[in-house]
Amino acid sequence: MKSTMFKAFAFALAASTFSFAGVGMADGAAKFLGNITTAGEIPDNFGTYWNQITAEYECVWINVEKERGKYDWTGCDLAYNWAKTNNAHFTFHTLLWGSQKPEWLNKLDVDETKKAFTDWLDAVKEHYPDLEMIEVVNEAVKTNNNYHSNFKTSKLIEALGGDNDDYKFVVTAFKMARERWPEAILIYNDYNTILWQKNEGIDLIKKIKAQGAPVDAYGMQFHETTLQGSGYRCLSSAVLKRVLHEAHEQTGLPIYITQYDVGDKNDYFQKECYQEHIPLLMETEYVKGITLWGYVYGKTWVTDGNSGLIKDGVERPALTWLKEYFKNPNAVRYGHGIADGAYKFLGNMIADKQEIPEDFQAYWNQVSPENACTWTVIEKERGKYDWTGCDNVYYWAQTKKVSFNFRSLLWGTHTPSWLYNLDVDETRKAVENWFDKAAMRYPKPYMIEVVNYSGFGSGNKIIEALGGNDDYKFIATAFKMARKRWPHAILALNAIDEYGWKNNQGADIIQKIQEQNAPVDAYQIIFAPLVQGSGPEAQCFSTERIQSGIQEIYDKIKLPLYITEYSVGTNNDSLQKACYSEHIPLFIESEIIAGVNLWGYLYEVGANVWTDESNPGLIKDGVDRPAMTWLKEYFNEHFYDSKNMWNKEGITRHPLDSLDSIAMEKPIAISDKDGRFGGKIRLEQNTLQNYDVFDVQGVRLSKLSAYGFSDAAATLRTSNAAKSSAIYFLRNRTTGKMRSVGIAR
Repeated sequence: MKSTMFKAFAFALAASTFSFAGVGMADGAAKFLGNITTAGEIPDNFGTYWNQITAEYECVWINVEKERGKYDWTGCDLAYNWAKTNNAHFTFHTLLWGSQKPEWLNKLDVDETKKAFTDWLDAVKEHYPDLEMIEVVNEAVKTNNNYHSNFKTSKLIEALGGDNDDYKFVVTAFKMARERWPEAILIYNDYNTILWQKNEGIDLIKKIKAQGAPVDAYGMQFHETTLQGSGYRCLSSAVLKRVLHEAHEQTGLPIYITQYDVGDKNDYFQKECYQEHIPLLMETEYVKGITLWGYVYGKTWVTDGNSGLIKDGVERPALTWLKEYFKNPNAVRYGHGIADGAYKFLGNMIADKQEIPEDFQAYWNQVSPENACTWTVIEKERGKYDWTGCDNVYYWAQTKKVSFNFRSLLWGTHTPSWLYNLDVDETRKAVENWFDKAAMRYPKPYMIEVVNYSGFGSGNKIIEALGGNDDYKFIATAFKMARKRWPHAILALNAIDEYGWKNNQGADIIQKIQEQNAPVDAYQIIFAPLVQGSGPEAQCFSTERIQSGIQEIYDKIKLPLYITEYSVGTNNDSLQKACYSEHIPLFIESEIIAGVNLWGYLYEVGANVWTDESNPGLIKDGVDRPAMTWLKEYFNEHFYDSKNMWNKEGITRHPLDSLDSIAMEKPIAISDKDGRFGGKIRLEQNTLQNYDVFDVQGVRLSKLSAYGFSDAAATLRTSNAAKSSAIYFLRNRTTGKMRSVGIAR
């Protein structure tokens, strides 16, 4: 079924994901694990181990066009067609490489060299129009006036714009590649970037980005896996982690490990290095894929081929270990919860009197504190703050890379009692101060329940202080206040479903505040009731009614829906499992629901947590209850199924109607994993770009072409698409970036 999400309000980056291959040890993982061709061939069992392929030399210019104008694609086709046949991933290696260019090129003048390179790119484009990943430029880092590969023996540098210590020729190559492959991930690739020329590699990326090179990722050849000196040893994971972090932070790019190898005859030393490095690479989120360099012993150039993992037909210990590692779902598929890798989260809560379980992130990739972050808990006495409980959850989530839901910023039943004594002006000051303090303390929550709609209108003057209750203006004001403080968090309204999924009041509230340009991004619906009847007659709430209800709600507001506080509080294991198996597939497989937050993890009895009869916990006395067992089996079974797990839309952070500066500089996918595997982070270039134009209701009005957002805004102001004074939105169709534009007629 074609996704209907955001047809009306499509202000998001449609995350470009790869469908997983069904081959290789890493099938189903958050990133690929690939390898190279073997002396120009692909062994029959390649797909047993790998779900990505790079041709070692068969796609380089010198081998394809040995004689000018005559192309031999045989070797490159072998790798490309294998990937296509097996639904695996193919990386084109490489378009521009100083050491692997045709001999005849060295004899050409500047103009002919430019023409030859242009013809080469055109020929590759014609033969492979739909490449996924391209190593555009290979080994151009310059040290002591020499490049990592031999660019100086031809006129390539001069033909592509020269190099005045700015790598302009590299920039030109990337721009030419983007013109031919607008959807491919364009990679800069180099060696010695882990250790010896780490800074030089980062410097090159920074310089070409500053000139508008459309570089999407940094390919780091990882040959520095072993060190000599004080004993032959593996590069420590601590050093590797620091280097990867520095490269990612300074370049702003995702990283691909393009040539990992441990070349050593000692089987167990090779295994030791794999154990040191691979888990870190797999579990570092901005590392998007790993290509090993050497499959069969003796069949690659590096270190006499002893980087190979199969010797004389027998798996070396490093490969045996790899296979075991990839069998562990907590290590690679579900490193942050059983739904890790899906774009919609499956989260849970931390009850007020509960410690955070040590294995929480093994099950859940989103967390909500029960009441620890509410105003009434944190500021019991005006001006005195106790952040302890909220700190525990927030900073744990930041450390563990688990998405944090701030619950709740403004909740009628959870406001301090001292507010009762304040007049309207003082109440307004108190609310503003509370928002300010929370924003300073917690600058990067994933999602914020800005308003939890219950209990307003009694005992204090919050409604009057924020503009009154005419069309829920006080709620619209709260959202505008929140957006100023958290420009990139998902801002949600939370409301209990009081009408059985029909005529939902929360949807009516959202419609009213949308008319006031409130920057509301999502609707969190508290799921209740779950069980109808009692005793042996009890049964789960009808999925048919839920399905029609959520569709009716979505049709009203055109915003993603989150199921929050889902719990089946019962001692009846069979009933709890029955409800989970009825409801969870509906939520996960619905294209208008963006995430599910469960309400209860550990089964704990007592007045401070739950009563025995209504305990929603999924683990009792250290043992999974049947509902939990079913959950794990469901996510494992359906992990590869794109219609169930891979909602490709992002969640739009709607900007304030009056603030151009809070346009979405970087759309974030629902999982908040920076695009995760396949996400494309691009710069807008000084080339002609295509833009969609939307009004504030999300209706697409037209498209236009311009050289950057400033030019697009100027064009829009004079176009017929903007017929009246209003706020309009521009979305770059390539990068997904958005900007709002105010127009006065």
